[in-house]
Amino acid sequence: MNEIERIAAMIEADEENIGVLSCGESIAAALLFNRLDWLPSAYKHPLDAIKRLGPTWLEMVMDYHQDHS
Repeated sequence: MNEIERIAAMIEADEENIGVLSCGESIAAALLFNRLDWLPSAYKHPLDAIKRLGPTWLEMVMDYHQDHS
């Protein structure tokens, strides 16, 4: 299980788990579940959040999305 799969499983088990995730993990979860209200306050615009993720994490998020939609 990679990091994105772990994050998705945590959120699917209980959405309240968003509160225990790191900033980058919260951004990934917000994008995966289309819940922009979960974005950390410093990254309320999706483009700022995507920039914060960086290319490696963004690719993992995109791959997970493509495989699970």
